[in-house]
Amino acid sequence: MLERELQSRIDALFSEFTEPGSPGCALGIMRDGDLAYAQGYGLANLEHGIEIEPSTIFYIASMAKQFTGLAIAILADQGRLDLDADIRTLLPYVPDFGHRITTKHLLYHTSGLRSDIFLLMLSGWRVEDVIRQEDILEFVKHQQDLDFVPGTEFAYCGTGYSLLAEIVTTVTGQPFPEFCREQIFEPLGMTHTRFEDDPIALVPGRASAYFQVPGGEFKNAVLTIGILGGTGVFTTIEDLARWDENFYTGAVGGMRALEMMQRPGTLDSGEKLSYAFGLTVETHAGRDVIAHAGDSAGVHCYMMRFPNEHMSIAVLGNASTVRASGLAQGVADLLLEADTAENAPESQAPGAPSPVEVPSDVLAARSGRYFDPVSSAFIEIPFDGDSLSIYGYALAPSSESEFSVPEHPEATVRFVAAASGVLSATIDIGNGPTTYSRVEPVHPTQEELEVYAGTYWSPEVDVRWIITLDDDGLRVHRRRQGVSHLTPMCADVFTDPWVGEILHGNAQWVIAFDRDGADITGLRVTAAGGRGRNLRFERIGD
Repeated sequence: MLERELQSRIDALFSEFTEPGSPGCALGIMRDGDLAYAQGYGLANLEHGIEIEPSTIFYIASMAKQFTGLAIAILADQGRLDLDADIRTLLPYVPDFGHRITTKHLLYHTSGLRSDIFLLMLSGWRVEDVIRQEDILEFVKHQQDLDFVPGTEFAYCGTGYSLLAEIVTTVTGQPFPEFCREQIFEPLGMTHTRFEDDPIALVPGRASAYFQVPGGEFKNAVLTIGILGGTGVFTTIEDLARWDENFYTGAVGGMRALEMMQRPGTLDSGEKLSYAFGLTVETHAGRDVIAHAGDSAGVHCYMMRFPNEHMSIAVLGNASTVRASGLAQGVADLLLEADTAENAPESQAPGAPSPVEVPSDVLAARSGRYFDPVSSAFIEIPFDGDSLSIYGYALAPSSESEFSVPEHPEATVRFVAAASGVLSATIDIGNGPTTYSRVEPVHPTQEELEVYAGTYWSPEVDVRWIITLDDDGLRVHRRRQGVSHLTPMCADVFTDPWVGEILHGNAQWVIAFDRDGADITGLRVTAAGGRGRNLRFERIGD
């Protein structure tokens, strides 16, 4: 048990969820084999006023990947699965892309396959549409190109984990949920945990999910996902405490399999990844951490384990307003502070460079918009007068060209000026570097925009878009997803907010047009966050 004063400080972090009519989350703190503190904050169901408790069942989205990771590790440890073999020997319907894809590639997100959410959005999916495992498999069967050669890059991909579930079924002859129940959940006593592929199945005691709209009102985020492997798990804080302790005892799976699933992958270049079997290996406050998040519409979850301290924190949320990772890290900071009896200064993370002073004009000269033509991805690097930042994190300089993120020391940025004068930024967030070149914003005239108007069709997802021009600029018309407005970013490249609007977020996907001289021949779509790139649409009419 935690001291009462420490409990009060922890509870204060969750005070926003104690307001009347608010959804919220469940918190679990595991220490030395015990569930040292478990608490619920907010409501599991707004319409019936049911409070969240440690026994409340939550859908945990991508946090499910670690259970799939252990299932694969068990089969590999038993000699029933070769992680380096071509997956087409088990799943012959996967197209032959001219490059071997292995089970390891699927585990480490290095397969080059397109992400499920990328293909769903492009095919016209809406949040109220049910998605089933067979839908994802059909996308795989019709994929025409890989995003990259397997093993050469990291790109988070739920499709790969759906295929891992299929591999378990093929190897064992059992349905994937049944295998996990018999081999993992039941032996650990996780009686309220299961993989579920029926989105309308009854799950007694589960929390409903909610998203907040402008003005503060909450609306139902209805679960429509029936995908296995990368998601699909319902569980509780109490069951996660049993799962967590197994990493120290090896009671289920054995220590060899558990060590295997916590070993990060490596790219063909030798670059070490932070991603293992459904888990990330990182640091927090200078300490080793093994963690994973789970995010979906109205679902935000996060669990982090400090293996050397035998301490874990899990936050399971049922609303878009729950910032689960930040809350868990805030709890961790309080616990680590309490453990430091002398209140010694926090140690710097291993490998984090000492910050140096860099003149403001030098920092300002590094800011701007950067673009990678290979992945068709943008990144903004703003300067606020004090520091540069990426993804909302301030950068700490170790020289005028080398920077890191103090909160995530594995994340680095290196600026290089080419002979042509174009500045590039090589960014590595722990899963391989990507180089972006700074580009100048463009402001095309109506006449210059006219060339892009026309009808476009993708043979891969069999979808047609119509792009028109009006007084406000280019607009994309989609049969099932309405109309969106394109924002010019650089020459022939635009961003499109349609996905963010559908998912109640702010995602901006990239649309890059292809030319043959003065003629536009097609366009390529790339997802925010690298989950799919350069899916081709052919121009089929004006």
